[in-house]
Amino acid sequence: MWTINRYPGAWLLPALLPVILLTVYPIGHALWTSLHEVMILFPGEPFVGLKNYQRVIVGDYFGVALRNSLVFTLIAAPSVVVFGTLIALFLQKRFFGSQVLRSVVLLPWVLPGAISAVLWVWVFHPSFGFLNGLMIDLGVIDTPIGWLTNPRTALGAVIVAHVWTQIPFAVVLMMAALSTINGETLEAAAIDCRSAWKRFRYVILPEIKSMIVVLLVYNALTAFTSYDIVYAMTGGGPGTATTLLSFQIWRESFSMYDFGAGSAVAFIVVLISAMLIVAITRALPSDLFAGE
Repeated sequence: MWTINRYPGAWLLPALLPVILLTVYPIGHALWTSLHEVMILFPGEPFVGLKNYQRVIVGDYFGVALRNSLVFTLIAAPSVVVFGTLIALFLQKRFFGSQVLRSVVLLPWVLPGAISAVLWVWVFHPSFGFLNGLMIDLGVIDTPIGWLTNPRTALGAVIVAHVWTQIPFAVVLMMAALSTINGETLEAAAIDCRSAWKRFRYVILPEIKSMIVVLLVYNALTAFTSYDIVYAMTGGGPGTATTLLSFQIWRESFSMYDFGAGSAVAFIVVLISAMLIVAITRALPSDLFAGE
């Protein structure tokens, strides 16, 4: 006789089927496309094996895009976690206007990526930008800086915009983690230790380290696959200064109309993302989530 105790996994099917359809199938289709020559201008989809991967990897843009993506991820992901934690610690305190400030902090989260990109384009604008105007008024610089047109500063400017859009989500999750800490424990720590750093290191950090790891993994994947901010702010330029792997997928698929090569880059991104998850997970202490 069929019972829930005998087949408990069957009750997960309604939740697993959408995941399979929206995740496994697209990845499988991308793998199939990457092994075929799929070009919109030419009929037929002949099997070419790893030819698309070879052509992409030895191309002019892949190495630069991979390097930019890794630099983008290594800077953006920890920055989001650090600033999100600091802001969450500050907003946990009760002061006049704290509720209003919490709402203001969430504004970047509700804005679409394209709108956020436009706002930051005006911040970094060489002639009318807020940043150049402020630095000139303070006497830091004499002439405006082309933040988005200079290959040395363009990637940094895009990273700043990306971090700004991702901080609110980190703040929300970190505040949720901080709210679970016993208030009496915090009061006792404040009495016994006057150093804010020591209180954070020995009392708060052990309670929120699991959330920090989750945010780090999530933001690493988000940064590595970021597209909308780069496309709207720089279009991958100047030159290849801000060309990421995600932008390279668009270039191959919708600029060159070579969907086989674009799918090859996309599947490479999937493989590298999986490697990032495994690497971060293996680097964690085995007892990290033991108490969760």
